[in-house]
Amino acid sequence: MAPSMLIKKIQVDNLRFDPETQSHAAVIILTTDEATLCLYASTSSSQDAGRSAIAEDLMKDAIRQVKRMPEFRRGHRTVTVCTSASTEFRQSA
Repeated sequence: MAPSMLIKKIQVDNLRFDPETQSHAAVIILTTDEATLCLYASTSSSQDAGRSAIAEDLMKDAIRQVKRMPEFRRGHRTVTVCTSASTEFRQSA
């Protein structure tokens, strides 16, 4: 079985909505015991979608990106989100 990257903490940083493209975007910070990954994610969730729904869609995009990394794409590792993973919203200055 391939070793798993277990995501224990999720941070959504600098969440914003672009009215021109009708999309949300943010930096998604994934924390594991071994590393921290920062990914730019986007979603076409509606402007009035709730934060938790937007975060879920952004997380799906971030996981999609992780799965395209060579070590995951080739099956050397798997990615799993811990059921107790917390999601925190941050806003950059």
